Amino acid sequence: MRRLFPFLLVLVSSLMFWFTSCEEVTTQLDIDFGYEYFPQETGKFIIYEADSVIYDQSGNSTVIDTISFQVLERFMESFEDNSGQTVYRIERYERPTENDSWRPKDVWTSQINDLKAERVEENLRFIKLIFPAGPETDPWNGNVFLDETTVIPIAGESVVVFKNWLYEYVSKDEPYDINGMSFDSTLNVLQANEENLIELRYSQEIYAKGVGLIYKEMKILDTQCISLCEGQAWEQKAEKGFTFTMRVIEHNW
Repeated sequence: MRRLFPFLLVLVSSLMFWFTSCEEVTTQLDIDFGYEYFPQETGKFIIYEADSVIYDQSGNSTVIDTISFQVLERFMESFEDNSGQTVYRIERYERPTENDSWRPKDVWTSQINDLKAERVEENLRFIKLIFPAGPETDPWNGNVFLDETTVIPIAGESVVVFKNWLYEYVSKDEPYDINGMSFDSTLNVLQANEENLIELRYSQEIYAKGVGLIYKEMKILDTQCISLCEGQAWEQKAEKGFTFTMRVIEHNW
């Protein structure tokens, strides 16, 4: 019996260590990755109201053109790409007001690739989210597939839209109210927030759990007016570029 006691002691200690280790592994694997902030499902749709202000320098003055419209994004069929990843096809439509008919605009795609949520918008691929999603996650280059020096024509003017973007999470699981709708849990992504004397690059997206993107804001503005415009807001001194906001008004998620 004396010989058996040390053996039992070792066995009990080993079992305690094994169960403790299993408990630690289970705890470590119990992570909220935030995939619900980027839902994908055939037949789902979301409608936004959008406002765009375009700045165009003409001679010694700047022409400001304001446009309001609605956008419909509908998840269509899914398919596998060359790497075996599931990709969803998104058909997009636009109309001036709710009293007008929808007109086809373009087709985008959406997918979750490993720990990245990607969208191809107007043939440009963005890494919208990375997982786990939350402020504790390091910033990332969501435009890694793009050349940040690419010039994009805006109202006939050349604008380097994606210069100095760096994505980061501002908040997670926070409530947010918009257009009479309340969302219990949202994910706030700051994509760009850089400015100097002649350039402003600001972009933000907010995602709701189980719904996806519910708010988007961009300010891409350039100016050469420095000393004479000191103290002015960007919307006053901008000579080219645009501002854009998009807010959810209806969805069937």
